[in-house]
Amino acid sequence: MQAFCEQRNYDVSFPHIGSIFWPTFTRQRIRRSDEIDGSGMKYFKTMHLECLKRGVYFGPSGYEVGFISAAHTLTDLDFAANKICESLDVVFKG
Repeated sequence: MQAFCEQRNYDVSFPHIGSIFWPTFTRQRIRRSDEIDGSGMKYFKTMHLECLKRGVYFGPSGYEVGFISAAHTLTDLDFAANKICESLDVVFKG
C-alpha cells in the first residue's frame, strides 16, 4: 500500500509495529496517537466510508489502530490492500 501511495504521490503512510498498523495522512514518522495531526481526520473519514463500501472495516476513529492476525489469509490481506488503495484513490481524487 505504501508503494501504491508513493507512486501516486498521496500524502499518506502506514506506520506499523509488528502486526499493528494505522493509516496516517502525512509522510512524517508517527509513533504515537498524540503525534497525529487532527486535520487529516477529514481524509480518514472518507477512506473509512469508502473501505466500508468495499467490505473492509477500520475502527471509526483515525486515532485507532488496525491488527493483522494469523486468521487473515494472504487472500484476505490482498483483498483488503486492494480495497484500501481503491478507497485512497477516492480520497485524493475527490
